[in-house]
Amino acid sequence: MQASDRVLAWRYARALFLAAADKKEDGRVQQDIDLSRRELLEAMPTLRHPRVSTADKKKRIEDLVGKKVSPVTLKFLELLIDKKRFELLPMVASDLGKLVAEKNNVAKAVVRSAKPLSADAQQKLKDKLKNFAGKNIELEVKEDPELIGGVVVRIGDWVLDSSLRGQLRQMKEALS
Repeated sequence: MQASDRVLAWRYARALFLAAADKKEDGRVQQDIDLSRRELLEAMPTLRHPRVSTADKKKRIEDLVGKKVSPVTLKFLELLIDKKRFELLPMVASDLGKLVAEKNNVAKAVVRSAKPLSADAQQKLKDKLKNFAGKNIELEVKEDPELIGGVVVRIGDWVLDSSLRGQLRQMKEALS
């Protein structure tokens, strides 16, 4: 992946978001793109191959996801085929998710904890993060036994490390 691919994926995602928002289908299109990314994963080598004709690639997409996605999404997938940019689909899906979340005032928080968090603990953490970030929070909780104890929370570029491992690292830095 090149830096230019990241920029292109952002531009395609933004264009798709604007087109979907005009028709008030941004949430549906985001779900469709995620579905397409999953459904077309096995067909990706064929869809990227330069010797497979554009018509055959479009037919393959139509067969696999044509009935499951909106017309806006299907046209977008065909556009990626026409422009020979289908390999950008995973990055476009990620960027589109960020745009839709931003529009809906939702932030994704990735939480790593030493032990599984109970539903009550997750709700309390979600409430505290909502107050901190000023946005609705979508939690993704992962178990990480290397933390020893505590949690590490990442929301966008912001990281809160209240793990025992992080506290030990801070003490080591303060002592040296």
